[in-house]
Amino acid sequence: MMYQLLTSLPLMTCTFFTVYIALELCNKELRELPALLNYMIATTVLYAGHFAFFNHASFIPVTDTLYLTANLAVYPLYLIYILRLTGRNRPYHDLLLLPTAIGAIACGITYSLMSTEETNLFVDIYLYHNQTEGLAGLALTQAWIHIICRLVFAIEVIMTVVIGFHLIRRYDYQVDQFYADTDDKSMHSIRTILLIVLIASVMSLIASIIGRYRFMDSQWFLAFPSLGFTILLYTIAYVGLHRHFSYRDMLTEQAVIDDKMLENKRMPAQESLTERIDQLMKDKQVFLQPNFKLENLAQQLQTNRTYVYQAINQQMGMTFNELINRQRVIYAKELMEKHPELSMNDVAIRSGFASLSSFYRNLKKYR
Repeated sequence: MMYQLLTSLPLMTCTFFTVYIALELCNKELRELPALLNYMIATTVLYAGHFAFFNHASFIPVTDTLYLTANLAVYPLYLIYILRLTGRNRPYHDLLLLPTAIGAIACGITYSLMSTEETNLFVDIYLYHNQTEGLAGLALTQAWIHIICRLVFAIEVIMTVVIGFHLIRRYDYQVDQFYADTDDKSMHSIRTILLIVLIASVMSLIASIIGRYRFMDSQWFLAFPSLGFTILLYTIAYVGLHRHFSYRDMLTEQAVIDDKMLENKRMPAQESLTERIDQLMKDKQVFLQPNFKLENLAQQLQTNRTYVYQAINQQMGMTFNELINRQRVIYAKELMEKHPELSMNDVAIRSGFASLSSFYRNLKKYR
């Protein structure tokens, strides 16, 4: 009973969230859910293949083909999800799934051409004992297909993590340029998940090399990957369902630099603009306004947000987020000195921070 539970736990988690996300697609605020849904469908198929393998299903050729396909699809699909969140998705990105299609076709066709004896030999020697000795003909070909797909999987992991971190870093930089309060907009949680995914993938590759069949010998040994991947899948789905901001929202709020705005407009002197920004911070203390944006600052200065962006970045040498939160930290320190009776939460709110955690993070950063 415990063995069946451990082998089915990741599958049940994926299935639950696949259904839940599908039902949530009608929520227009969650526009990146289709990409997340595709990822969850792939993981559901992947762990259905795991379940069939560990429980010695009689239709292994079908489940193994689906497992291999899903295994090659999960990382490209998660990368496509990140591309959607960061606004870098293009139709040609679907080519990331090309190795998946090639691997699925090669595996499926080879299985269809194999005799029952060859199939049983391959399943027993390679799938359940991770060996190639004693295999010949199509059975050996199938083994090499699986080995090559394993190498492709490793490349996909590296590619997803490297490109994913780069996209997230660039996205967070853009958020810092235009928003003072970034707690609900940054992708820190996605970055953390990506790091955990990398660790989990290394463990998965090691498990694949030593052989999945070895986990059948001990329920305690099996419990570690089962519970680990269940928690990881739950976290990915939970964070995705509770994320309501992406690159497209920045476009909607017109908080991205539009080069067309520079056409037929005279660029004001950036030196005078930085002086006006400093003066505005001292006189009106606009940084105390919650959810203050670059566009709000441009309106206060009665100029173009592109010019304000360039003045802050090029002349002041910082992002908009840094400018505002440095001012908030200075104000908070003065407030604590003048009013020691105030709680930290009151200091954070009066200083313009959206949350106590944001206050502590910036206090540590700009102390």
